[in-house]
Amino acid sequence: MSSRPTTTAAVAFACLLGFTLPVQAADAPFEIEHGKINTADASPVDPGAFEFETTFAQTRADRSWSGSGNTHGRGTFRERSLGFSFTAGLIENMDANISGGYSWIKDNDNVYDEDAELLGPFRGEDFTDLELSGRYRFFNDEARHLEIAYIGGVTIPVGSDSDRDEIGTSQEYWSFDQTLVATKDWGQWTLNGDIGFSLPIGNKRENVRGTLNADLALGYQILPWLQPEVELNYSHDYLKDESDAQVLAVTAGFVMPINETWLVNLGVQQDFWGQNVDKTTTWTTTVKIAF
Repeated sequence: MSSRPTTTAAVAFACLLGFTLPVQAADAPFEIEHGKINTADASPVDPGAFEFETTFAQTRADRSWSGSGNTHGRGTFRERSLGFSFTAGLIENMDANISGGYSWIKDNDNVYDEDAELLGPFRGEDFTDLELSGRYRFFNDEARHLEIAYIGGVTIPVGSDSDRDEIGTSQEYWSFDQTLVATKDWGQWTLNGDIGFSLPIGNKRENVRGTLNADLALGYQILPWLQPEVELNYSHDYLKDESDAQVLAVTAGFVMPINETWLVNLGVQQDFWGQNVDKTTTWTTTVKIAF
């Protein structure tokens, strides 16, 4: 059963590529925004242009999934994070991005066990890891409104490690991250699909052997400044000497390109199936400035 979501995600992305190639779509009455809340898009920033983005997210969990997929209670977990991202258009079809942030964490599940013994740290705050990446759009069929891009990058563990006093904000190891993403429009409808893998590097990875991510997002550009959208998000952590962790979630929200300079995203992501992972709800607000 644990392999089913992985297979489903791969098949969904393959279907996305397969059914989009032969389809020719009419032009929309206005420009379509390809960016989504939790799914990558294949449209790079224009050469010589820049984007600065800040995101505030709040995550909460009161339940967890066991290895069999059953839920059980846990002490309340809360995380607030403020993220920053800067993207620069380098040449035609290629851009580069640097992103990071700051996180505040509280986890009441770590406080005491049934014998009133202190289990570990229950709070922490610090800068998060730094991510460097580049996006290359290697296929752009304007007649079919289809774009496909590769995103490659590295995560640098500059955040804090967990210790006896504080919960860390870092994954604690370097990783090589790569994603294949496609974007397709049909009139005012717009669809994004991505599939990627994060490969851990170095001894500090311990039991971590990699993370598979797959996302599918559908939006409808109702107005030039308003696009409701919904996403299906999947993540699978591969572990050595431990049971894998995986989760399937739904994201819903609004992508709002106010004008050529300002864009605002509002959304919520809800986990609805998982194994060996917390059941979380995350609210996000993003403001992007293009210049």
